[in-house]
Amino acid sequence: MFTERRASILRAIVGEYIQTAVPVASEVIVRRYNIGLSSATIRNEMAHLEDEGYIIRPHISAGGIPSDKGYRYYVESLGEGVELSMGERLLISHLFHQVEMRLEEWAQLAAVVLSRMVNSVAVITFPKATRCRLKHLELIPIHDLLGLLVVILGEAKLKQQLLFFERMVTQEEMAAISGKLNLAYSGLTWHEIMEKVIDLSLIEAHVSEMVVEIMRVEDEGEYEEPFLYGLHHILSQPEFSDTLRMMGIMEILEGRSLPRIIPPDVLALDGVQVIIGGENHDEAMRECSVVVTRYGIQGEASGAVMVVGPKRMQYSRAIPTVRYLGSVLGDLLGGLYNRR
Repeated sequence: MFTERRASILRAIVGEYIQTAVPVASEVIVRRYNIGLSSATIRNEMAHLEDEGYIIRPHISAGGIPSDKGYRYYVESLGEGVELSMGERLLISHLFHQVEMRLEEWAQLAAVVLSRMVNSVAVITFPKATRCRLKHLELIPIHDLLGLLVVILGEAKLKQQLLFFERMVTQEEMAAISGKLNLAYSGLTWHEIMEKVIDLSLIEAHVSEMVVEIMRVEDEGEYEEPFLYGLHHILSQPEFSDTLRMMGIMEILEGRSLPRIIPPDVLALDGVQVIIGGENHDEAMRECSVVVTRYGIQGEASGAVMVVGPKRMQYSRAIPTVRYLGSVLGDLLGGLYNRR
């Protein structure tokens, strides 16, 4: 039976172990936490917590270490009540609004801020459109039979493609083609462009087909390589002093393999998600926890904000920081889509 007394002791064990990385003895709980129980009573309750799988003890007289199940209980007990201070929220908002319309800087700034605030590795993905939409296209003459197609997508991504023409196309013709196709296709997905019936010349049809192909490839692609910051935080943790264990984690993080860091099905969920230890799919990540949330616009574009650290990470700090950064990035992305 999981009583409130055992819950209080478990929360104390997890909180103390997060701070010290040292097995927590009953005497420490008596001395540092106002639980109102004797050391003998706490030892007895710790024995029950061990039997129920919430803590691990090398032997009966040793202190307790949280198990994955213990960490899970602790995380769920935090609920939605943990938040950043008003001062921290204002500071983060100010920093990001300095680079409001520069998408390339979002990931770098978000990763640096997040890593420093939670002392863990931060991983940020650029937003990816569920279905990209054409914002603008431009044809630029390069040579007699060669032009450059510049395609700007709704999430501020720029794509370029060289086009070869069967005859010479003047700068004036290219400008006219760009204007006609922008008028017809602006704001549409590639499916909608294909379904739209308009009179096109052979050259206009060629350009239109290339625009569709660029957008189709973009829709079918995976997330771009995520931005990562704070590997030194992992290197300094006592849990990762084992060389082989550290090499496995570093291989995943430095390789920036998003599916190995976070399962795709988790990215489909709403709100902040916490993956603890053995809940990770990849064996090398079993000693880590991941705190992640999506940001973006439902049905249009989304990215991910996440923290990777030891199971002994400060969840009460990581969860609200990830949540707030996700909301800030979502607002910024909404500005690009004129949804704010």
